[in-house]
Amino acid sequence: MSSSNGSLARASALMASGSLVSRVLGLARQSMILAVFGLTLAGDSWAVANMLPNTIYTLLAGGVINAVLVPQIAAAQKNPDGGQEYLDKLITLSILVLLGVTAICIPLIPFLVNLLSSANWDEPTYGLSVAFSYICMPAIFFYGLYAILGQVLNAREKFGWFMWSPVLCNIVWIVALGWFINAYGRGNGDPTTFTPAMIALLGGSLTLGVALQAIVLIWPLHRSGFRYRPRFGFRGVGLGAVGRVAGWTFASLAVAQLGLIIQTRVLTSVAQYYPGKIAYDQAFLLFMTPHGLITVSLATALFTSMAKAVAIDDRDTIRSDLRRGANLIGVTTIPIAFGTLAIGTALTGLIFLGNSREATDAIGYLTMAMMLGLPAYGVYYLCQRAFLAHSDARTPFRMQVLNTSIGTVLTIAALVLTDEWRGVAAAGAQAIANIISAIIATMWVQQRMGRLRMYRITRTWVRVIVACIPATLASYAAFLAIENIIPIRALESTLKVTLGAAIFIPIYLIGAHRMRIDEVKQITQLITTRLPKRKPTHGPA
Repeated sequence: MSSSNGSLARASALMASGSLVSRVLGLARQSMILAVFGLTLAGDSWAVANMLPNTIYTLLAGGVINAVLVPQIAAAQKNPDGGQEYLDKLITLSILVLLGVTAICIPLIPFLVNLLSSANWDEPTYGLSVAFSYICMPAIFFYGLYAILGQVLNAREKFGWFMWSPVLCNIVWIVALGWFINAYGRGNGDPTTFTPAMIALLGGSLTLGVALQAIVLIWPLHRSGFRYRPRFGFRGVGLGAVGRVAGWTFASLAVAQLGLIIQTRVLTSVAQYYPGKIAYDQAFLLFMTPHGLITVSLATALFTSMAKAVAIDDRDTIRSDLRRGANLIGVTTIPIAFGTLAIGTALTGLIFLGNSREATDAIGYLTMAMMLGLPAYGVYYLCQRAFLAHSDARTPFRMQVLNTSIGTVLTIAALVLTDEWRGVAAAGAQAIANIISAIIATMWVQQRMGRLRMYRITRTWVRVIVACIPATLASYAAFLAIENIIPIRALESTLKVTLGAAIFIPIYLIGAHRMRIDEVKQITQLITTRLPKRKPTHGPA
């Protein structure tokens, strides 16, 4: 493996390890949330309240922070002071915007909940969601602070803490949920039974967890040598370029959130006990787990590399980074998508063990539909980061319009289906949108940055798919063989997942080796070199 591949793999592995721990805890957290609510209207009311601060932060600040800071820091580091003054002013402005957004949104909560919820909701369900939202909304500021501090660390090539600090957030949530279940039990589906103490415990744990996730980043940032001093006087330091990027990024996110609002209204129209908003959120978390572990970790490391290459106009490095990224995304996410098709319902049955088979199977079907678009979404995300590394937010806006338009039209079409299948269709709609958008985004990347030798990337992906087909069939055969023959559900799900993975992984690796997929070999070498070495035993002298 080359030194550039090795450094990329090490940076990605460091981030992926933190993301892995965080996402495993996140799955435990979501399983507990599902146990608290079940597939009920009270659960949907929590899902909307939980979504509000994240949605507003993403719309008004999140994408702007993530899109702007790393390229601007990379460019500003060429200044005589290493970009310190520029960065101080940029961070100060970001914090002021976050405070303003939070203050404006709190009194708008009743309107925002009404915007995101179905007209079918009764008054107790709507009122519960509003009550949750008042406690959750301050998390907007802390989501933003986490993003700001994390991107400064990433720009300084201190990648680990940004991915590890959410572990603390998830621990806070898990402790609070355990306390709630112990005090109030499971299956709290009736909105009228929630007391102020119950609402405060659930909503307050979310805000506290996000706050700690952000604040803990101050320590590694200080250790890295960065010293922040609030600076105002924003004129004359080149923030106009930031404003242009931020404007297009805001427009892109506005389109995405409009699509999310429509999707949420479709999902909250599903009747109680069928897979609606809360079920979709669990499936989306499972979808985002491999995306966060693999694509986001990989793209974060590549984003910093590409931003620095843009600063010195090194187009060869940019194209090389994109090819490596696309190939690594393919060899890792395509097997996950195929594996989920084989054992998806067993996986959700194991993760959400404390819930009914009907509920976990429903989440499994949503997850399987969503995972069909996982590899394509990885390429879409990578292309988006490539344009943002050039401080080009206009093309990602076009990408977002395309993706949201396709997904929204197909999601609206799902309204003709019964409650049982409406959520699955919404998940499938997003997968189709991801596939089409990734293909077109790749074409736009080549128009801007030159040919990527797509035949090599396509060849790798086709070989991976071929290697996955026998692995999927064998794994699914084992799944069917175990179906309904073990009376203990937990044991059945565990055996299906364990046996399915034990069959799938070696068959895929053998197929990849036979077809000489180099990236699979590189990844397996990286893993084996990090395994503990067995010490040699010496006989008597």
